[in-house]
Amino acid sequence: MIAPSYSFAVPISSSNSHNEQKMSSRLSSFLDAHDSITPEMKEKAIQKIIDFDKNFKITTTNEAKTVRRLFFAVQETFLKEYVLYSSFFQTIDDGKFDCLTGSVLYAVFLEEIKRKGNFDYIYQIVQMPTHVFVKIELSDKSEIIFESTGFDKGFIATPKGIDFYLQQQIKKVQEETQSESVILLNNQKLNNLVTLEAASALLYFNQGVLFFNQRKFGKSLKMAKNAFFYHKNEAFYDLIRLSLQELLKNNIISEKEYTLNIKNTDMVNN
Repeated sequence: MIAPSYSFAVPISSSNSHNEQKMSSRLSSFLDAHDSITPEMKEKAIQKIIDFDKNFKITTTNEAKTVRRLFFAVQETFLKEYVLYSSFFQTIDDGKFDCLTGSVLYAVFLEEIKRKGNFDYIYQIVQMPTHVFVKIELSDKSEIIFESTGFDKGFIATPKGIDFYLQQQIKKVQEETQSESVILLNNQKLNNLVTLEAASALLYFNQGVLFFNQRKFGKSLKMAKNAFFYHKNEAFYDLIRLSLQELLKNNIISEKEYTLNIKNTDMVNN
């Protein structure tokens, strides 16, 4: 059984505040989902996020204005090119992103800005079968959606616009989950993975699906087991099982290794 990767905070400087250290530790776990990341690559990426956070100006008297500025500042600084199954490291390093990494990055900054501005908004990472976005409820109960893949049109703040967007997402799910090209996600609802703390599991799973599609079954197995380590979810277990089946079919592992892996995963799952 492949052991999960454990995350350690990357020290940025000895003068880091407690909050920066906490943020660094969280980011480290997100970045670990990138294949073959080095400590130097991780440190550079974390520093880039911390620098953005430090330099972003908060209007403490205007929650809505601050949130709006955040959306476009993140788009301009980080989200350059939509590439399906991007890793979180790629999003920070060279601007390649997908709906998951873009949404997680927004959530990271929403968390920090809420704390620093003493704001009362509530945000949620919304996980659908084939898409992820961020929904925010401001202190006045008005709502905003951050659609990271929408670029300049991804900031949705009117009730009519939000209702239209949500209806479109439901329609999209109905269409895409009937397609054979949407592997592993068909009818799989990754329930309860809507917090920033749970994002590591989704990021690992995302990379696992990428490697599975590329027929890199050893890597897909590793990523699936890391996802399963963070959250015991049926979709993650299915990716483990499918990866093992392919490894067995291609004579990469023996029947004994296959059985042992399945048994160990089932024991963890029970």
